[in-house]
Amino acid sequence: MTISYQRVYEVSRNDAKWKELMERIQGYHKECSEYKQKQRAALRKIIQFDKLEDLAMDRMGHCEGDDADEALLHCTGSDQESWFWSWSGAQDLCFDAMVQACIDVSNAQSMIEVVKDKMKVATALQTSREQEIRVKLEEEDNTK
Repeated sequence: MTISYQRVYEVSRNDAKWKELMERIQGYHKECSEYKQKQRAALRKIIQFDKLEDLAMDRMGHCEGDDADEALLHCTGSDQESWFWSWSGAQDLCFDAMVQACIDVSNAQSMIEVVKDKMKVATALQTSREQEIRVKLEEEDNTK
């Protein structure tokens, strides 16, 4: 007589080893979700820094020319060239932050791959445990 999966599952849910593997797999799913959340945050940073970099480039363009150099110097204490290099530095900082965010996305993806490998092992162990339980149930049915 064959044992239904429903019966195997019911017995498995009461098995300590199977429960421990299930909890481990659930923990791996949660860990993957946390790394994906870190990736999303880093990707949002990339988008924001890209817009800030565009703004810095725009401001650099406004600092070229002779139009309001004296007024700018009088109001801010810095001339157009000083402002140009300040905005250029801001642009470089934005780019560096985007590179770091890309590295963060990559690192999180690497960790996701590691966790998925652990999850595959735990799932295989759990499947193996279910097979052991199925064999045990079949033996019990055959002895009755």
